[in-house]
Amino acid sequence: MIQGAKSGAFDSSEGLWGKINISDNIPKASHFTGVPGFCINIKMSNNQKTALSLTRLRRVIFNARFGSWCGAIFFTFWIGQRIYFNLDQHFSLTLYALTWWLITLQYCIFVTSYLTRYEARQNAQGFVEIVFPFICAALPFVLIVDYPFRPSTYDIACLRSVSTSLVIGGTLVVIAGIISLRKSFSIMTEARKPVMKGIYRMTRHPMYAGSMITALGTLFQNWGMWNCFVFVVFCIFQVYRATREEIKIVRAFPEYGEYISRVGWIWKIGKKIGEH
Repeated sequence: MIQGAKSGAFDSSEGLWGKINISDNIPKASHFTGVPGFCINIKMSNNQKTALSLTRLRRVIFNARFGSWCGAIFFTFWIGQRIYFNLDQHFSLTLYALTWWLITLQYCIFVTSYLTRYEARQNAQGFVEIVFPFICAALPFVLIVDYPFRPSTYDIACLRSVSTSLVIGGTLVVIAGIISLRKSFSIMTEARKPVMKGIYRMTRHPMYAGSMITALGTLFQNWGMWNCFVFVVFCIFQVYRATREEIKIVRAFPEYGEYISRVGWIWKIGKKIGEH
């Protein structure tokens, strides 16, 4: 119900936010509206207050600056804990140390990308676009984290050089991807200015492809049936994630449709996956 008063006159109608009383009899009315002698008092039900609070919370969470700072702070913390717990172990000239430094560099670029990225043309909505991408990003850690109920694994010794090469090669692909992507970077499924240059001329999703290559190398270093299952699920999830992302980008940037008809996951391979 909306009720208004100006020189003693009232009018009423049903409003979106409940009962609104408008009065010119409050001396400090301009403190509320900026208009001298005019004030709005809003009376809402508990359900309406909850809905409004959730709406405001959603706006805060999906505010471009807030989300960017959260991402930058998270990866800064992640870099800090890597350096604090492992730095003294990675000054040797070994492939293991090289891998560690490359992955740390990757996280550093994530931080700069979060702080300089474009505002999204279309924001993420729903579980699949908001939560699911983080599940995909976390799955590779299941291959290496020693959680309590983790089945036993072992390193395939005869493939050690292959696994290390895959981890390094995949990480380099991810780094090349984030360097090209930079201001369009996002973990959630959002539509920012599409990138079609650099490594993106050879693959539509270098970061996803690179992460799968790295995960394969990690699998060889932590071999087991459970990890094989996790790896397969991770690859399926990444392809599905990329497909959803392409649909969203095409809606915001129609010219992206021509790009995905030309470039596949690797050169021309897989170019039909994202075609709409």
